[in-house]
Amino acid sequence: MPETYRVLVYDELDSTMDEARRQIAQGVAAPFWIIAARQTRGRGRRNRVWTSSAGNLFCTLVLNPETTVAEAAKLSFLTALSVGESLDQFTRNPLRIRFKWPNDVLLDGAKVAGVLLEAESHPAGPLVWLSIGIGVNLAHYPENTEWPATSLAASGIESPHPHAVLEALAARFAHWLERWRREGFAPVKTAWLDRAARVGEKIEVRLDKETLHGIFSTLDDSGALVLTGPDGAIRLVSAGDVFFSKD
Repeated sequence: MPETYRVLVYDELDSTMDEARRQIAQGVAAPFWIIAARQTRGRGRRNRVWTSSAGNLFCTLVLNPETTVAEAAKLSFLTALSVGESLDQFTRNPLRIRFKWPNDVLLDGAKVAGVLLEAESHPAGPLVWLSIGIGVNLAHYPENTEWPATSLAASGIESPHPHAVLEALAARFAHWLERWRREGFAPVKTAWLDRAARVGEKIEVRLDKETLHGIFSTLDDSGALVLTGPDGAIRLVSAGDVFFSKD
């Protein structure tokens, strides 16, 4: 664990993201990690329920990145990259880990981890704080999900202790955060794309009011998905859910 990062450890919380807000309100200074063995109201993107039984990793990192909302949003890719590289230490095969836009981590094609960002910003200035919630399925995984899920244990990998995974994750995140601060988004984007699932292939992107089909061409410099439609038209997608075509 990087020496400048404190770790707040709990047996049970409603949500590590909610605890992050409470700590911030009490004046606790960033950066710090929060980890809980269990969550009673864990959540993912779009307030989806995140299964939170003991044995998996549930954690939140609180930062004061002193940047804009648009720039901070790119940290979701940095986080997914850090999660993937930390899991490499346990899978011992980097080819098993892939990334699904915008911030899911896949193990053998099924979701093993997810990332959630929440922030508060000044009306016309930088962020006041940023919380990055991370859930990793180590011992078990939810069933009957919209996207197939898995865990390390279900994939034939001995389930490590959540604290061991956090230790590896924190080290990889500190590495990539330093590179992002020095070099910008470019190296993060390149590393993420190197392990992105279905680049150059057909995908489906479900938005609130429409569903798009096309080729996942790349990411742009903001982190938006570049989708090339059947007619060759380019569409930039900043938010949505990606599904892979079966044909």
